[in-house]
Amino acid sequence: MLQKLQFFLLAVSIFTFCACDSNNEKENSSNPETNINDINSELSNKNNNINNESIDNDEYVDDNLSEKNTDEDDSACKFEDGTHTATIDYSNSDTGYSATYTLDVEVQDCQIIQIIFPNDGYLDNDRISNGELDEDGNANVDGDNGKSYEIHIDN
Repeated sequence: MLQKLQFFLLAVSIFTFCACDSNNEKENSSNPETNINDINSELSNKNNNINNESIDNDEYVDDNLSEKNTDEDDSACKFEDGTHTATIDYSNSDTGYSATYTLDVEVQDCQIIQIIFPNDGYLDNDRISNGELDEDGNANVDGDNGKSYEIHIDN
């Protein structure tokens, strides 16, 4: 009988211990205030991390934009869109003929897109390639049938 009583007391003690521990877990998980505080704290930490990363990224972007703008300013076209007077060295490799002319050219986005002749004629992208102007106003334009045009903006 003593053994049964000891066993009973041991079982009651274990049950009580487990029940108390279980109640503590339930209290913690069912206590909305504790959960909200934990969640708010966790979110606050994540937001701080995100804000710190954003600041670092903004500085990185600002630094790169500053460098890019500097590079673009150095290579920016110095010639406005529109008509410019140019000296053109013309040559035809098929015939061997070459000559120098002063003609108007049409510039768009720092490219020669048209050569204009005084008799209202012109050469455009149907007959010539667009020539990219360098910073000194020089461009090479290829035409059809072995024709080439070395162009220098005069003004």
